[in-house]
Amino acid sequence: MNDFIRKITPNIRLLSMVLVLILLWTYFRLQVGEFYFSGESIAKLSRDMATWAILAAGMTMVIVSGNIDLSVGSLLALVAATGALLINPDYGFGLSATVAVPIALLVGTLLGTMQGLLTAYFRIPSFIVTLGGLFIFRGITQKVSAFDPRVPDSSWIVSIGFDYLSASTGWILGVLCAVVLILIIVRNRSKKKDAGLPIDTILLTSIKISVVLFLIGGFIFKVNEYKGIPNQTVVMAVVLAALYVISQNTKFGRHLYAIGGNPEAARFSGIKVEQKTVGAFALMGLLTGIAGVVWMAQNQGSTKNAGEFYELYAIAAAVIGGTSLMGGRGTIFGTFLGGLVMATVIQGMDYTNLENWIQLVVRGAVLVIAVGIDIATKNPPAWIRRLR
Repeated sequence: MNDFIRKITPNIRLLSMVLVLILLWTYFRLQVGEFYFSGESIAKLSRDMATWAILAAGMTMVIVSGNIDLSVGSLLALVAATGALLINPDYGFGLSATVAVPIALLVGTLLGTMQGLLTAYFRIPSFIVTLGGLFIFRGITQKVSAFDPRVPDSSWIVSIGFDYLSASTGWILGVLCAVVLILIIVRNRSKKKDAGLPIDTILLTSIKISVVLFLIGGFIFKVNEYKGIPNQTVVMAVVLAALYVISQNTKFGRHLYAIGGNPEAARFSGIKVEQKTVGAFALMGLLTGIAGVVWMAQNQGSTKNAGEFYELYAIAAAVIGGTSLMGGRGTIFGTFLGGLVMATVIQGMDYTNLENWIQLVVRGAVLVIAVGIDIATKNPPAWIRRLR
């Protein structure tokens, strides 16, 4: 019986998030009206969650390794400010976005690597290192963004923030995504079968494939009623797909899970814990750089307050999606669902015109409840164990 419960627990977590999403969508649909499920509403939902969904995916890899990064919101702001200052012709250097964007991404990667080195080789807890980074990066941003540098309309980077794929391109991309996801489902089933592990029935596999086709087709159909798939959504999808492959199908990804589960055992098994930890933070820095560039494109420049609270959104999305703050457990797909829950809550509260202080209370409550559920399911306190 216990083995059966352990096998279905991940699916229960997944199904519970899907149920929460359905309830939220139903509630906000009743509150907002027909606009809530319109193509415009869905396109804006996917667009608005892009930056911190990218951060959440990177945060998942960091948390899985047994660490945390509190600096991503401030680093995003610094990357956006750096890129905008390099491109701006009035107060900045007037460089082409083709030159400025790689430099901005390099800034994010290097600063993430620096935090990883301090954590791995100087044994400073990641909480302290990145908390310091939060203040340092935000302080530098205040200086770099002193004139709120803007990106000219003529720069190609602006298209990432404001343009959409054509309907035909969207369908082509949707077909490619569907094919890739179906191949992944079939491949995972085949690998489990070859390893002698329990596998889904043909019927259940067919249902999964049908759900994938329905969701992709429905999303593209609805957003094409508006302007199409936002370019920011495409960037988010590419990043999440790449992180999924890294986490599930590379030695680096498997080693991060091992380190988060038991760092000493990982070290005894030959895993270079320090190097992998630096790699996780470097990857987080790169992804923060990508999110910063997307934020800069969406806002056509930078401000001193860019990325505020984004570190909390990223952590909340990862934890709601099943990533354990104790390390060793979490998935990119779960984080995406967690991000979708957070985006739905934020967008729904905006549409219902809730006061800002209430929105902050709700967002904080969602994070605390998510962490509480995670602790209660993996390492419950004594009084919960006695109740069981």
